[in-house]
Amino acid sequence: MKKIRVVTIGGFGHIDAVFRDLAVTEEAELTGMAPAYNGEDISKFLNLPPAAGKDIVYENYKQMLADLKPDVAVVSTRLDLIPELIIDAAEAGCHIIAEKPLALDMSALETVRNSIEKSKVNLMAMLTMRSDPQFSAAKQVYDSGAIGDAILVNARKSYKWGTRPDWFGNKDKYGGTIGWVGIHAFDFINYVTGLSFTKIAAMKGNLAHEERKCCEDNCVLIAELNNGGHATISVDYCRPESAPTHGDDWIRVVGTKGVLEASLSKKNCVVISNGKGTFEHPLPDGKDKMFRRFLLNILEGKTAENEQLKRVSFMLTKICLLAHESAEQNKMVEIN
Repeated sequence: MKKIRVVTIGGFGHIDAVFRDLAVTEEAELTGMAPAYNGEDISKFLNLPPAAGKDIVYENYKQMLADLKPDVAVVSTRLDLIPELIIDAAEAGCHIIAEKPLALDMSALETVRNSIEKSKVNLMAMLTMRSDPQFSAAKQVYDSGAIGDAILVNARKSYKWGTRPDWFGNKDKYGGTIGWVGIHAFDFINYVTGLSFTKIAAMKGNLAHEERKCCEDNCVLIAELNNGGHATISVDYCRPESAPTHGDDWIRVVGTKGVLEASLSKKNCVVISNGKGTFEHPLPDGKDKMFRRFLLNILEGKTAENEQLKRVSFMLTKICLLAHESAEQNKMVEIN
């Protein structure tokens, strides 16, 4: 059986999420791992399945790409380096699973887009929250019509500060919290409701973490949805260290016929419907294996789902860049 050959580039981010799917995908194998830059530590991923026990580490990722000629490259490292690495992997003929955001400015994003289209490869950003059962349940409820059409959507992402890399305090390397964290909220709004965004206004600041002043620890965003409804998003790094979970991720959708709330920390999806009263919608059993499907789609020549993920990945990166622009310039921004 032919297997999809996968390599990783980098030592930061959500490689472990990809590994969880890769470890249960017999049709794929991990063949190489390399840092994205000299001195980058990739050790946190070396003992995770399917890397554990394998002698597959390269010092130079370009040499790894040339030697192994992999089918898929997983790019996950310091955020300012992601565009260059995506382009290098695309030019090597690799399909790509990349940490988000895909770029820290519009010019780099367009360069990445052109490279992907020229190389005719698939790309998906690590929009990992699409895999969570609570948001999958919320999508099932919304798609069923139980709460009607969305009028107002509220989304929250609150995280513990924990330990953050030094480069989180460097605007040119980190980019901003809207792109790193807020992109997930835009994504699960889009995933659950199928709606996109037409206008955005944002504010951001740092009030509690002077040691990383360029890393915003609070952001608030208001968006117009393409059906005429509206959405609000709050993002913060101020969740108490004593909280039972690292994150508090939550969505509330107010519809024409009811309301749903899905919470990762509470592990539930609650629905209030005009027709059915209040009830908890059952959660799917375990996380959706989106990265496994991406790999199998490549192996089987199926393109529709991967093409959609590529469009969403670019769309959400662009929206976050426009939201950052809105906060920087104190104005509402149109989204084309």
